Amino acid sequence: MPISTQKPRNPRSIFWRLCLRSLQVKRPQAALGIGSLMVGAAVCSLLLNLYGGVQRKMTESFSAFGANVILASREAAAHSSDLPTVMPEPSPQRLEALRREQPSILTVPVLYVIMRLNSLAPDSRLPEGEEVVAVGTKLDAISAMNPNWRFQSLSQDLGPRDCTVGIHLAEVMQFHLGDLLRLQTLEKGSGQDQPARETFRIATIVSTGASEDDQVFVPLPALQQMAGLEGKVSVIELRVPGDVKTIESAVRQLAKLFPEMDARPVRQIVYSEAKVLGTVSRLMLALTALILTIIALCVASTMTAIVLERRKDIAVMKALGASNRAVMEIFVSEGVALGLIGGLAGFFVGALFAREIALRLFEVALAPSWWVFPVVCLSTIILAVVATLFPVRVVRRIQPAVVLKGA
Repeated sequence: MPISTQKPRNPRSIFWRLCLRSLQVKRPQAALGIGSLMVGAAVCSLLLNLYGGVQRKMTESFSAFGANVILASREAAAHSSDLPTVMPEPSPQRLEALRREQPSILTVPVLYVIMRLNSLAPDSRLPEGEEVVAVGTKLDAISAMNPNWRFQSLSQDLGPRDCTVGIHLAEVMQFHLGDLLRLQTLEKGSGQDQPARETFRIATIVSTGASEDDQVFVPLPALQQMAGLEGKVSVIELRVPGDVKTIESAVRQLAKLFPEMDARPVRQIVYSEAKVLGTVSRLMLALTALILTIIALCVASTMTAIVLERRKDIAVMKALGASNRAVMEIFVSEGVALGLIGGLAGFFVGALFAREIALRLFEVALAPSWWVFPVVCLSTIILAVVATLFPVRVVRRIQPAVVLKGA
C-alpha cells in the first residue's frame, strides 16, 4: 500500500479557512450583524465628529462675548470701585514674551477716565458738561476682541483724533457720523491752569447691547495725555482661546509673567462656556452609550441565532477532536471580522452625515476628525467581541453524541 507523501495542512490556515467559510455560508446573518455594527459605528462617528465641530463653533460663539481674562492692579482687586485704579502699562517686550508663549492670545490695554463731554454741533441743545466714561484703547484691537459689536463706520482708517461713540449716547446727545465733540477733564491736571480739552471727530458709532453703548472710545495715547496718565492703563483685557483648563493654565502663566498684577478669568464667560460644552458632551455620550447598548443586544441575538443554527457543525468539529476553546475562537474571530468591517464602513458614513448636519445646522464646513477613526473601529470590534462572548458559551453545552444522534 503506497504511503501518502502529502504534508499535513497548517492548523492555522484551516482555522482561517473555517472563519472565512462561516461568513460566506451564513450570508444573511453576517449581513445583519455587519449592518447592525455599521449603524452603531456610524452613530458613534457622527456624534464624535459633530462634538468636535460643535465645540469649535461654541468656542467661536463665546469669543464674541469679549475678553475672558483680565489683568488688573492688585489695588483694584482688593478695593472694588466704579472704575479700576490705574497701573503701569506692560512694556512691549513683556507683551511680546506673552505672545510667544501664547501665539493665539489677544491683548487689549484699556484706560477708563470720567470726562466731561460737550457737543460742538451748531444746533446742539445738549446740557453743558455731560459726564461720560471715556475709554482709551486701541480701536482696531477692541473691535477684534468683540466681533459681535456692530459698527457704523464712516471711514476704514481711524486717525489719532477719531473716536467711537456708543449708540445710546449718540441717540441721547443727537450725535451723527462726522460730528465733532469735545472731551474735558473734570479736574485740573498737575501744573495746568485749565482742565485739559481735546476735540475728536466721531468716526464710528458702535452698538454693543451693554454698558459700552453709553461710553466714548478714543485712542489710548490721546486719553493718557489728556488725563496726565502717560504710560498708565486701568486693565489689560485678554482673549484666551480654549476650554476651562486651558484658560486656567494661561491665568497661572500670566501670574508668573506679571507678578505685580492680578490675573483673573471672567467667570461669567469662562464657566458658562464650560457648562454648555459639558452639557453637550454628556448628552452625546449618553446617546452614544444608549445606541451602542441597543446595537450590542442586536448583535448578541444575531450571533446566538448563528450558533444555534450551526449546532451540527459544532458537534462535528468537537467529534473530530476540536476543543471548546478552538470552536469559540472561530466565533470570536467572526465577531472581530464583523466589527472591523462594520467599523470601517460606519466611520465614513457617520463622518459624511456629521458634515451635512454641521453644514445645515451650524453653517460649519466640518472635516472628519481622524482621531475618531481608530476610536470607532476599536469600539466596534470590542462591541462585537463582547456581544459574541455570551452566545458562544452555548458551545460548551453542545454534546456531539446528542446533537448527531438524530442527524
